[in-house]
Amino acid sequence: MKKEYELQTDVLETVVAGAPVTARHAALLTAFATRSDFRGARYVAMRDHWSARPARILDAEGREVADDYRAWVQQALDEHGGDAASVWHAYKHRRYLLTEVQSVQHFFAHDRGGEQDDFVQILVEEEQEFVERELFENESWSSAPTVDELREARSYGAHVERRLIGEPRYRLDRAIDLRAFNELADRTFADTHRRDGDRQLRVTNPDSGESKIVSVREFTPGYDTLRRHGRRFFDDWTESSAGRSGERICARWIFNPSDYGDRTSVRTLSVVPQWAHTRKIAAVRGTAKLDVYGLYGRLNQFDKRIGMPFAWYFYGLHGNLVLPAHIERVIEGAEAGLIVLPEHDYQVLRRWSAAPYGF
Repeated sequence: MKKEYELQTDVLETVVAGAPVTARHAALLTAFATRSDFRGARYVAMRDHWSARPARILDAEGREVADDYRAWVQQALDEHGGDAASVWHAYKHRRYLLTEVQSVQHFFAHDRGGEQDDFVQILVEEEQEFVERELFENESWSSAPTVDELREARSYGAHVERRLIGEPRYRLDRAIDLRAFNELADRTFADTHRRDGDRQLRVTNPDSGESKIVSVREFTPGYDTLRRHGRRFFDDWTESSAGRSGERICARWIFNPSDYGDRTSVRTLSVVPQWAHTRKIAAVRGTAKLDVYGLYGRLNQFDKRIGMPFAWYFYGLHGNLVLPAHIERVIEGAEAGLIVLPEHDYQVLRRWSAAPYGF
């Protein structure tokens, strides 16, 4: 079921699927501009670290046996009493081929302007089908797969020469209104945070042995001032040199949202930012022997490579190119008067120091 903040539609799916895969995604961007509500969509980043997934089954001549590998496996298991070995024995001599689909994720952003989270993130999968192995191993020494191996196509058959099937194609994954997501996430966080703060704890004094009942709110200093990490990321961007310079967060970062409910139906929404730079960026390392001037100089060099001010702070919140320890040292240097920061950046760092967060 589509979530409140999701904007994918059958029409948008058709627009995406109908665009040919071209250099720099020119045809897809044109389709967004002329056939969708996201006329200002711009390409942001790609991710290609996913493994191929099983797709179809072909016979030895390349004719389709099944258009859905997992559905075929389930039917075969049902027909053989759930026995994976029986399925293997029944089909291993047929030299069936397994096709797989390799997917690359492409992120686009339609920026509405205004608040930093007022944009739509569109995730499109670029898929290429190929075949490079038989479904089952048929050698005398081979053994039957387990049910799990069969379901996940981890029972590798003999390799054949890799062959691409058809042209690469686009498939819409989802379109997310980040502002709507953040507003909903803020509400659910506030509700859960309030309920959790009211929970009662029994606290025992280790010296006197006396105990008393207190709420989580009373027991936790600054409890009511705590904020959701995802909201802080956007607010820090807005208030720092990053946002003040005119940089739009949706052009520099992509966002991985999560939305789940636990056994008590408590809903939790969160988001993890991921950098969107496209060239290799060296990590800030070897700083242990540097004084704070040297470290701050290295961080400013990092900003120049990224191409925007105060980038180092946000990279220190996620990933390993900048470390939280670097943020801590800059704060210490600024508070000691050893380095001078723009006041708005200093205030962002002070808030982080009072309540550190990251992803």
